[in-house]
Amino acid sequence: MTVVDTGLAAEYAAIYAYSAAAVHLDGDPRWIAEELEAEHRSRRDALLDFYDEHGLEAAPSLAGYDIEPIADAAGAQRLLLAVETSVTTAWRAGVASTEPRDREICLRMYGDAAVALARWRIAVGESAADPWPGRPE
Repeated sequence: MTVVDTGLAAEYAAIYAYSAAAVHLDGDPRWIAEELEAEHRSRRDALLDFYDEHGLEAAPSLAGYDIEPIADAAGAQRLLLAVETSVTTAWRAGVASTEPRDREICLRMYGDAAVALARWRIAVGESAADPWPGRPE
């Protein structure tokens, strides 16, 4: 599994989580969640194009992903914060790739993921300040 495969898997999981969680949100968090889900779909599509352009085969998304049950808006917000952190972490790890083509796409995706993580943190009332988004603690 390449670093780009790992990032694609994270994008697939994010789309699944947003689909499950957004229905529990309203107001600004719902609006931002819908925008971020669209961004994940756009990144997924760009990755699938990347695979096609380079003659590679992309793994399909799974039929389902293991997420915690969502009972309310607070649970949905926690889940989506964890998802955005996970996606950012996946892309950040890929930046260390020794394969220039992979490193380039991971860097671009990492930047996009870091912005999405900051937007979601602000949406749920957390500080967006993080000098190394996605860095494991």
